[in-house]
Amino acid sequence: MLQMKMYFSDLVDSRDNRGLRHTLVDIIVMSIYAVLCGYTDAENMAFFMKLQEPYFSKMLDLKYGVPSADTLLRVFAIIEPEKFMQMFYQWIRDVLSAIQKNNESELQHIAIDGKAVRAAAVKGGNIPYIISAYLENYGLSIGQLKVGEKTNEIKEIPKLLKELDITDCVITIDAIGCQKQIAKQIIEQKGHYCLAVKTNQAILYEEIKEYFSYVEKEEAEKLSTYETLEKNHGRIEKRKYWISSDIGYLTGKEKWKNLKTIGKVESIRKMDEKRSFETRYYILDQEMTAEEMSRIVRGHWGIENNLHWVLDVHFREDACKIKAEKAMQNLSLIRKICY
Repeated sequence: MLQMKMYFSDLVDSRDNRGLRHTLVDIIVMSIYAVLCGYTDAENMAFFMKLQEPYFSKMLDLKYGVPSADTLLRVFAIIEPEKFMQMFYQWIRDVLSAIQKNNESELQHIAIDGKAVRAAAVKGGNIPYIISAYLENYGLSIGQLKVGEKTNEIKEIPKLLKELDITDCVITIDAIGCQKQIAKQIIEQKGHYCLAVKTNQAILYEEIKEYFSYVEKEEAEKLSTYETLEKNHGRIEKRKYWISSDIGYLTGKEKWKNLKTIGKVESIRKMDEKRSFETRYYILDQEMTAEEMSRIVRGHWGIENNLHWVLDVHFREDACKIKAEKAMQNLSLIRKICY
């Protein structure tokens, strides 16, 4: 944790020096401890710090004791999220350089997805939304960006990508990120993409859907296929994957940078005699087998099933009522550090 202190020691403190009792970096370190131990809002974080004051006093300069809940709220409301985020990026780069050096040949997979922080919504305003980047190989949150009041994910995803080193990484994004400019940026940053296609790209969606509908019946030899069957807690789920490089018929395919293949995933779930069906389509910039695609597609849900689930269930992010915009973003980043 003292190494962590080094990374955030240069964070600019805009508070008036008169009457200053706690350094910014000490507050951040104690807050990380509090969140790790399950204390997730200002009041119970302050309670935890008071409870652990003897421990913190041995490690930090706490001449005036631990901060109050009001102090925590004020501090998190003045930290510039962009500066805090830059220091996080430096820390996560160093972490990754240490853990990746023995796995240089492993394909890296970054999933990008958004998540609401519902309790932080101001009355009459929009629900705050944060886009996260998740390195699926190691289960690490490696970046985040808040969606502005007057913008949307389509405009913010490129900004998040720009902060990441995605060289040789496969980037997966839900249908909101299936945009020509985003695909182009991923390729220009030397990454690869696997983008979900839905009706927001209506022509592309219909053409891929019609292609698989025909080829599965008439020219199945053109397809690579793969099937999985999972039985878990009374639920049976069968998935079938198809992928094809036969994309000559696609309208405007040249506008999707380096587009090489299209994919289809069909899921059939059975639980308590109830069945559900779901079909999803994808575009990819690499040729691969259906089995290889299955690992990428399944891996994407790690951001939802692992990161977002932990943030809401363990760290209670969706219930956090801190509404000050900077404070909400900064605490969200601390949860990502703890994750």
